[in-house]
Amino acid sequence: MTSRKVFVMLGLVFLLVCSMASVSLAADICIVIDGKQVATDVAPVLEDNRTLVPVRVIAEGFGARVGWDGAKQEVKIKTAANDIVLTIGSKNVTVNGVRKTLEVPAKIIGGRTMIPLRFVSDNLGAEINYDSSSRTVNVKYFSNMAGTLKIGGSTTVQPISEKIALELMKMNKGLSITTAGTGSGDGIKGAGEGRYHIGNSSRAIKEAEIKEYGLVEHQVGSDGIAVIVHPSNTVSGLTRQQVFDIYTGKIRNWKEVGGKNAPIFVQTREEGAGTLGAFVELAIQAIDKNAKITPTAAPHGSNGLVKQAVARGENNIGFISFGYIDSSVKALKIDGVEATAENALAGKFAYVRPLVVVTKGAPTPLAAKFIDYHTSPQGFKILEEENYLPMK
Repeated sequence: MTSRKVFVMLGLVFLLVCSMASVSLAADICIVIDGKQVATDVAPVLEDNRTLVPVRVIAEGFGARVGWDGAKQEVKIKTAANDIVLTIGSKNVTVNGVRKTLEVPAKIIGGRTMIPLRFVSDNLGAEINYDSSSRTVNVKYFSNMAGTLKIGGSTTVQPISEKIALELMKMNKGLSITTAGTGSGDGIKGAGEGRYHIGNSSRAIKEAEIKEYGLVEHQVGSDGIAVIVHPSNTVSGLTRQQVFDIYTGKIRNWKEVGGKNAPIFVQTREEGAGTLGAFVELAIQAIDKNAKITPTAAPHGSNGLVKQAVARGENNIGFISFGYIDSSVKALKIDGVEATAENALAGKFAYVRPLVVVTKGAPTPLAAKFIDYHTSPQGFKILEEENYLPMK
C-alpha cells in the first residue's frame, strides 16, 4: 500500500471519528412530557453538547399543529400563542414574525426534523430539565400553569371545558378554572367584554363580532348535529328537504314522511344558542336563505333540555349535538347517512359545525395553554369521549 493511500485512509478515519464525536444518537435518552414518556421513532441526537429532538413529537405533545412545506424545506408550528417557521439547514427561524437564531441549524435525521431542545423552552413556553443520572429530558408544558381562568359560553363545548379544567387543575395546584354553560352568544360577548378569559362557541364567529370585540378565534374540534325523535317513532330517516319542510312548518304530520298519522311537534333552541345558529345555517338557510324556523316550535335552553323534551314526547322532533345522543332518543339518518362521528369526519353527514373558543385579542400565556390542551393527544381523548370530532 502506498504512503498516499495510507494517508487518505487515515484522513477518512479521522473525519469519521470527529463526526461521531460531534453528532451521536442518544438512543438511551428518553423524553417525558408532563410526566408521561413520549415514544419517538427517531432518537434524540447530541451535537456539540446540545440535544436535538424531533420537533413534531414534541410540538404535537403541546397541542401544536405541525406542517411541512417540501418545496421550501420549511416546518411550520402553530399553537394558540405562536406561529413558528423553521427552515432545514438554516439557523434562522421566525416566531410570530420576529426573526431569531437557532444554536445549530434545523436538520433532517431519519426523516424527522430535529431542533435544539433549548429552542423549545425559549419559544414555546415549556420548562425543560435534563436529568443526567437517568438520561431523561423532563418537559413541563401543561404541568407548569398557575393563575385563574374564567370560561363561559356554549353548552355544547362546556363538557369539554369542564374535563380539561379538571385535568389541568389536577396537574397544577396553583391553577383555578371555572366554567359556565351560558350559550355561544354569551360566550362570544363575554370574552369581548372581558367577563371571560375564554369564550366557547359551537358556531363559527361572525365577521361583525370579530370587528366589534377584537376577537381571535381558535377552532378546537368539530361536532355533528343530529335530528332526533322518540325511540318509538317508526321514521328512521329524513331527507334534507324534509327536515327543512318540517322546521319551516310546511310538513306538519308524520304520515307525510312515512310515519303514523300524528302531528309533528317541533322542538328548537333559544335565540343566541350556537346549536341553533349552526342548525339554521346548515339545515334551513342552506336551502332558502330567507327561511325561518316555524314560530310554533318550542324553544329550549340547552341540548339536554331538547333531548329531554323529545324523550318525553312520542311525536316530538328536535336537534342536538352528537355529544348528547343516548338511548333515550333516536338519531335519524339524513339522506340515508347515519349520524356518526365516522360519517361526519368523512364529510358524508349533512350537518357538521366547528367548535370554537375565542379570546379578546391574542390569548394570555395561561389561556393559550388551556386552548392548546384541546388539540393535544390528551385533549383528543376527551373530545372523542364526548363524541365530538377532534382536530386530527
